[in-house]
Amino acid sequence: MRWGSSWLESLRFSFLAIRQNKLRSFLSVLGITIGIYCIIAVYALVHSMERSINNQFRQYGTEVLFVQKWPWDGMGGNYPWWKYLSRPIVSPEEARFLRERLPESRASSVAFVFGLNKGVQTAEQRVDGVQIRCVDHSYAEIQKVNVALGRYFSQAESRSGRSVALIGSDVAEALFGSQDAVGKPIRVFNGVVTVIGVLEKEGSSILNNSADNTLLLPLRTGLGLTHYKNNDDAQIMVKAAEGISLDDLQTEVELAMRQIRHEKPTQESSFAVNRMSMITETVTKLFAQIQKIGVVIGAFAMLVGCFGVANILFVSVKERTQEIGIQKSLGAPSSFIRRQFLLESIWLCVAGGAIGLGFVALTLLAIQSFAAESLGSNVEIGLTVSDALLGILVSVGVGVLAGFLPAQSAAKLNPVDAMRSK
Repeated sequence: MRWGSSWLESLRFSFLAIRQNKLRSFLSVLGITIGIYCIIAVYALVHSMERSINNQFRQYGTEVLFVQKWPWDGMGGNYPWWKYLSRPIVSPEEARFLRERLPESRASSVAFVFGLNKGVQTAEQRVDGVQIRCVDHSYAEIQKVNVALGRYFSQAESRSGRSVALIGSDVAEALFGSQDAVGKPIRVFNGVVTVIGVLEKEGSSILNNSADNTLLLPLRTGLGLTHYKNNDDAQIMVKAAEGISLDDLQTEVELAMRQIRHEKPTQESSFAVNRMSMITETVTKLFAQIQKIGVVIGAFAMLVGCFGVANILFVSVKERTQEIGIQKSLGAPSSFIRRQFLLESIWLCVAGGAIGLGFVALTLLAIQSFAAESLGSNVEIGLTVSDALLGILVSVGVGVLAGFLPAQSAAKLNPVDAMRSK
């Protein structure tokens, strides 16, 4: 009971000291507020951007392999593009070979995909820069294809190469306005296709991979209108079956691809097998470096705030020397004196940290509004619970650090000398 009463009394003394010196307390809080704002704002902003970008990449599938001409790892200033330029583009025949070679117990779906950015039009309207994707029927088993109106391709339509298409919501609005687009004809390349479905609206994306500006064609239909070699980003998508690791599947895919291309054991592969983790790991490393730089800069602001709190507490110890002497002469232990100043420091820092977090939340809210217009509506920027907890923990840590030396100096005062001081 005495231990609990001692702590409550220490809390009361520390709180009274803060109330009696409002201006001094305000200045202490201001320094910590700026420090916490600088650190957590950078941390939360970078964390939010990293999370949003990686989430958009993961929409392509974390359990999917992408076989294509260009490798994704090593991209940057030293990317040896000339090394891969002469590689052949993957073909629909290779996708068919993989589908036959890999059992469903290993690869649940295999799809060939290629696309171009072209204009599409009706008799009255035209839209340029539409992402036209020619896809296998199994594409919907690998990627999410959410149809708002109409339906997806039937198996018969995909096999026969029927002149049908699905369009994104932006394409539908631009070409048909408020009218129902299902059943309407569209000119694509040099042919005419009929719209059988409109995709759900996803909103804009920082990666420009939203389905809103997309037109999907059955692969056979697309091959009848254009050639897959017109764009060397053609790819074979292989989705791992449940319980199969991507590492094991990648080994099988590489062996099968080397077999169909008749590559010798000593010969370097003429294709790349990519996965989304290559990109997400690179993004994570990049943002980690940016975050470190921002935190170091913010730490200097935090250090200034820490020195400010420590300096003010030293002044407080000097002013309350007689009070400390009286408390000690009445039997107050050194730990009781020490706790008063440590708690006072922690009070100040936590209050400053809470205010700083409030400003961070408002700042990120403003950035979110800006990002929705310039970076895409799918970018989510905000202060998470973990970011807020980090800010509070940093505040408490700074409070202990800033108050330690003043608290020690107060606890070591001789009661007789303290009471005699002026």
